[in-house]
Amino acid sequence: MVDNTDFAEQREDLLQSIEHDQEEVRVAVQELTGAARSTLNASAYIKEFPLAWTMGAFLVGVWLGSRGAPGRATAHLNGTGKGRVR
Repeated sequence: MVDNTDFAEQREDLLQSIEHDQEEVRVAVQELTGAARSTLNASAYIKEFPLAWTMGAFLVGVWLGSRGAPGRATAHLNGTGKGRVR
């Protein structure tokens, strides 16, 4: 025979467990919402450090521009008009 007090205790334990889990989910959703709202705001960083960003953009441009320079220079010198094949 099943004891009603055991059933009532199990039911109460389950309800408390569910409430605890719901609270954990609420906290996790709040943290996720906060993280989503604090996305990277590049314009604020650029306004704070404009010289560093300008120098960085210049250096990246030089680096990207120099990657194909030897092929174009060779094609110009030998008159083929075609860059090197990659």
